[in-house]
Amino acid sequence: MGLKVYHLSSAPFSGGAARAGFRLHEGLLREPGVESVWLDAEGSAHGPSVLKLPQPTKPSPLLLRMRRKKWAKITRVHFGPTSPPASNPVGWGSIEMLEKLPKPDVWNLHWVSWFLDWENLLPWMAEQAPIVWTLHDLNPLRGIWHYEPQPEERTPDLLNYEAKAIEIKKRALAKIPKERVTFVGPSRWMVEECTKSPITTGFHCEKIPYGLDTEIFKSRPKERIREVFGIADSEFVIGFVAESINDPRKGMHLLLQALQELTATQKNIHLLIAGSGVIEGLGFRSTHVGSIQNGVLLSHFYSACDVFVCPSTQDNLPNTVLEALACGTPVIANDIGGIPDLLCDDTTGFLVGPQKKHLSIRDAIHSCMLSFDKILKMETNFFSLSFERQSLAYIKFYKNISKKL
Repeated sequence: MGLKVYHLSSAPFSGGAARAGFRLHEGLLREPGVESVWLDAEGSAHGPSVLKLPQPTKPSPLLLRMRRKKWAKITRVHFGPTSPPASNPVGWGSIEMLEKLPKPDVWNLHWVSWFLDWENLLPWMAEQAPIVWTLHDLNPLRGIWHYEPQPEERTPDLLNYEAKAIEIKKRALAKIPKERVTFVGPSRWMVEECTKSPITTGFHCEKIPYGLDTEIFKSRPKERIREVFGIADSEFVIGFVAESINDPRKGMHLLLQALQELTATQKNIHLLIAGSGVIEGLGFRSTHVGSIQNGVLLSHFYSACDVFVCPSTQDNLPNTVLEALACGTPVIANDIGGIPDLLCDDTTGFLVGPQKKHLSIRDAIHSCMLSFDKILKMETNFFSLSFERQSLAYIKFYKNISKKL
């Protein structure tokens, strides 16, 4: 008996959430007896297994249109200036966009912000088939914000809107039997956040880590790639990747502070950066290659680095750490969120204390430079990162859910 899985996403395909979800979809396509379809509500995914959702042919009820407009304005006007991304629970997605599809055995939701209308669309979907919701950030567990805001951003007005959005989500899930919705946290941290959230109280959350194609993300010849980037063999190359390098949550400012101090005495450091955004006036050697979406090119990027630094101040299970490890590049990262799930200190990388901010990162980089032979010997269990491991875990999970209904 076959298994039909619909993956629903509204995330831009340049972002980590869409890429992580799509990798699961690609992994499932390789498994016999599984029909996996990517339902794209955003419009930037392509391929024979991608189905772009049709636009509604009839207008939504007037009150619903007014409500959507109200919440879209609240989110963009009041939450737009805050540092974490923000989205609202009254999305533009409608039942009409999904009801003509053949019923799946399982819906797998990913990043569905701005699209998902929690109170109208979510209960209808749960009636059609059980829902598995892969948590790529905290938004399904919060009201509007996707990560924890800065203390100064927690104003009374914003907290009031946040509380109202939480109530909308709680009302939506209260309409659904708990066995019809289950959550997946890619990291222990995300599972813990799910169990603590007032929105998902009483719902089960399973831990299944991300996977990737280790035939694409693998070690490449370092010298050839460095030649392309114009990097000398004698330089110690430090890598940094983010969708937006100026996103404060990704911690580029901490890495730069660390390197400003290090390069005062260490002259052979070269910072290799990938991602959108602008960075100027560093005062030391650097190369910014812009955004890279192609996996093979990304693997070349990681392979050119002596060490990869992930200075995130908040994160789930960063694709960048996973990708760097699969390419055989050791990682220095803050000991936050789901990162400890990926790094075994002094084996595949170095976990540093975020409480010391840039100083821990500075000291870890310096230690790597002094013990370069040691970091060359770090090893990764490639099966633990693979499509196959993730796909088999999800298939087992889907089937267990179906048995219980």
